[in-house]
Amino acid sequence: MKKEKKTHPSTGGTSTREKMLARKKQLESKGSGSGFIYPKEGTLRMRIKSPGDDKELGMELVTFYLGSDIGSIVSPATFDEPCPFMEKYKELKESSDDADKELAKEKFVPRRKYVIGGVVYTDEKGKNLDYDGKDKAVQIPRSVYQDIIDLYLDEDEAGDMTDPINGYDIKIIRTGSGKMDTTYSARACKPTELDKKARGTVDLEGMVRSQIKSYDELEELLTKYLNESSDSDEDEEKVTKKKDKDKKKKKKYKSDI
Repeated sequence: MKKEKKTHPSTGGTSTREKMLARKKQLESKGSGSGFIYPKEGTLRMRIKSPGDDKELGMELVTFYLGSDIGSIVSPATFDEPCPFMEKYKELKESSDDADKELAKEKFVPRRKYVIGGVVYTDEKGKNLDYDGKDKAVQIPRSVYQDIIDLYLDEDEAGDMTDPINGYDIKIIRTGSGKMDTTYSARACKPTELDKKARGTVDLEGMVRSQIKSYDELEELLTKYLNESSDSDEDEEKVTKKKDKDKKKKKKYKSDI
């Protein structure tokens, strides 16, 4: 007998009670401190868990980088929902003013990242599972996700890593720490059974949504970011003018001699 698939809350067709339960779960996760894990230099070992039947293992994120002080934010545009940063980017990009287009290119270009969910280990050998009943979301670059896809599709050698019995852990290896010298790769470990307490599907969408700020919060952040960018541009202009002024003084001094 064919098992009937449940409709996902975001696709409609659910009762008010189901929607309220889904919202309760999302709000509870917001306060759980379950942020993203970013692979540091070295090796991160994890077991990817499936988000559910017929769902892609990872999710593509739309992010904006707001400088070292604020860092990156996940945009609601990830789910095709309104985002003040995306709106500002499009406004500047489509402007007839070259300065606006340049600002869009320098400050507002959306970046594509990927996230996978599952359980992680505190060691490379997979002996110590870091699991307290909550799955972890790991943000990865495109190159790592491509490696994971290749492993999943290679049925002869690797195959489905999410199977709790016949699946396997993966190692995400990061070398380098700078912007220009950092490289990533993913490697399959030998097949192992996943601890029974950590089995099941992962609520990847819920974990991603828990990291997205409300439209009003993002709007406030946008105002702050624009003000800081403006101050930074003004400071840079002052430094440039001072350098030009110093150059003129030096030239005048030489000519007087």
